[in-house]
Amino acid sequence: MNKVELIKLVVGPLRTNTYLLNLQETHSILIDAGPGSFDRVIYYLDRYNVKLKYVLLTHAHFDHISDVQFIKEVTGAKVIMHHKDLELIEFAERISQTFRIRWKLPDIDIVLTNEKVLSIGDITINIIHTPGHTPGSICYYIEDIKWIFTGDTIFKGTIGRVDLPGGSYKDICYSIKRITSLPGYTRIYPGHGPSTTIEEEKRENPYVRAILVERYRHLIM
Repeated sequence: MNKVELIKLVVGPLRTNTYLLNLQETHSILIDAGPGSFDRVIYYLDRYNVKLKYVLLTHAHFDHISDVQFIKEVTGAKVIMHHKDLELIEFAERISQTFRIRWKLPDIDIVLTNEKVLSIGDITINIIHTPGHTPGSICYYIEDIKWIFTGDTIFKGTIGRVDLPGGSYKDICYSIKRITSLPGYTRIYPGHGPSTTIEEEKRENPYVRAILVERYRHLIM
């Protein structure tokens, strides 16, 4: 497998992580497209003569999707999102207006109804449905190199909010259990803040620890 180059862009008023991954010498994918990512992504693609194949959206909040349509129209990249977040796009538009963020309605090319595996060259990306922060939140797991892009489901030291429209604490607990069942050395690249590992979050994240204790409580009762 070719080496995967990861470029992290921190953009917008909420300091959203947008990730550009070069999977082959001339092909790349983008994970999320936060406010202000357009100029930086297009600059990189032009400078290094790289083609953007996909934009993988973790969920439909404005700080993760505001620039996706602008990027799509210039690059021709295919946009992927889960169908359960389609109804949140209108909410995202309203919030973007509140922050005075430029907005264009995203045209989603691949609307997911099931989990799937995406193959790009010799790279395989497992698309995992992880509801809780939003109904259609998705994680993207590259098993060969043990990287997972978690959007706003889990962060270093905390987990995603569940008090916004479509949020569910019950669902996010289920999703956290799924994520933490992956190998401990899997590196987590969240939608905000620094990267971490599953092992570190199981050991030090109080929210994750509480969820996992509840999971195993029946074994000691």
